[in-house]
Amino acid sequence: MKDFPNYEKSVHEGLQHIYDTLLSLKNNRAHYISSKQVYTIYDQFLTFLKDLRVARKDEELKGMTLNLPNVNDKLIDDIWQLVSLCFVTCGLTKFAPATYSSLSTVYKLLLHLKGCQVYTKADLKPINHRLDEIRQILDQSYQDDEQEENSNRSEEYLLLRYKLKKCQDLYSELEAAIKSIPTDLQPVYSELLAIRKGLLNYVTAAEPDEATLSELKDRLKKVEQQRDEEGKFHSELVSAGKLLPNQMVLDGLLDDCNNIINDLSVEKNKDINSLFEKLSLSDEDKDAVTKLKSMYWRLLDIKQTLESLLVTRRWTLRETDLYTYQKHLKEIEEERTALELTPATQKDKNVKKLQIVIIYLLRRCYSLIYKLLESSEPVSESLQPIHNQLSTVRRCLLELKRIDGLNNLRELYPFQFKLASLDNLRRDGKFIVNNQIPEGQGTLNALLAECFDILHELKIELEEKEDNRNSSEEDVTDEEDKMSDDEVELKRSRFVGFNEADYDRASQSSCVSDSEYVSDSEYEGNDYY
Repeated sequence: MKDFPNYEKSVHEGLQHIYDTLLSLKNNRAHYISSKQVYTIYDQFLTFLKDLRVARKDEELKGMTLNLPNVNDKLIDDIWQLVSLCFVTCGLTKFAPATYSSLSTVYKLLLHLKGCQVYTKADLKPINHRLDEIRQILDQSYQDDEQEENSNRSEEYLLLRYKLKKCQDLYSELEAAIKSIPTDLQPVYSELLAIRKGLLNYVTAAEPDEATLSELKDRLKKVEQQRDEEGKFHSELVSAGKLLPNQMVLDGLLDDCNNIINDLSVEKNKDINSLFEKLSLSDEDKDAVTKLKSMYWRLLDIKQTLESLLVTRRWTLRETDLYTYQKHLKEIEEERTALELTPATQKDKNVKKLQIVIIYLLRRCYSLIYKLLESSEPVSESLQPIHNQLSTVRRCLLELKRIDGLNNLRELYPFQFKLASLDNLRRDGKFIVNNQIPEGQGTLNALLAECFDILHELKIELEEKEDNRNSSEEDVTDEEDKMSDDEVELKRSRFVGFNEADYDRASQSSCVSDSEYVSDSEYEGNDYY
């Protein structure tokens, strides 16, 4: 990276101060990042950007040749990344500066897709959706800035629009390439990509599963069976001559999958270290492999960390932490690009296979960062604990409703107490932290109201359930009363028949006389019962 000229020195000092301030904010976990702090720093940053643009324009008018990009441009990119992540951390996800980090990540993803030339419509669809969202955010932000008449915002608008255009152009190029594949061959193309992705997942997995590899082999055999005797795929929509470029892509994918499977079949030990040691290389190649091995382990560590954050992000992730991973990936990307330009790596096929794994891991890491950015809620980090609790209560209530509701009101007590405690945190309908009103009030209030609505619905369902139960019990009781009346009448008729029977009068009178002489002590004894 070229050094900066003297006329940019004052701007560089100002940018360096802003960068250091943002780093201290990022690393200070004892205090929440407030939107007021971020906006103050951001306005200063835009002022320096304007000064730098004016200074460079003056040099151009003087006929000077600008050696760009230089150190200041790299520093500006780092500041943009940090500012963007600070906006996301504060819950300002729908504001223009927050889109910079997303645009950078999307551009990296698109570049990797173009480089490997293996992707599907399913890979492009979410990216297109995100680019449309960013375009709407920038349009709305530009309209708001016109009303405020803030001249510094033009720097923001020009830069973000330029990055968006780069992403959109690259996306259009990739979309046009995939549209050239005939419709009837796209299922084959998608299946080959899925198999290749599964094989690369298997190679980079901590504990590979043999059943997974066997399944992938079977799927690949089914794809191979769709070829003719000459090993060609046929399309009913395109002639053989026009199909030649697509045929090469499909054959290349098929060969890649078979090569990976053959390597795995030959190699009994699935440990990646043995894969590196197995290579018989020259000294120059060994140096390249050593660097690739270092990249592999660093990328694997980053990938595993990001995958863990996908699960625990609600409780452990501060969006500014993603800057560290972005910076590491950028360094690895630069090392990989420099290594690709060396003659040794261009000749050896084994080294190229390792580079494919490195590219795959890079793309996986960028994809995970993209998912983490897109999963961010428009809620400030100071309100994130409350948001997490409300989300958990809502999820529990919905699950309770799904499994046939309540059995009694006591089951609602824990949820009622929790919601009441969270509701009591509000003052005048707002959640206030450190005498400030953080972003995300609307989201939290809507979530709280939804939880109370679900509570009310559960109570109504319980009342209806109890009414139905009582009515069914009354029906059963009436039926039992009818049966008991019939039994009494039957016994009474039997008793009458019993008295009217022709018995010996003497024995009857003797029974009566015996009963007259029953002692009082027997009655006293019966009192105990």
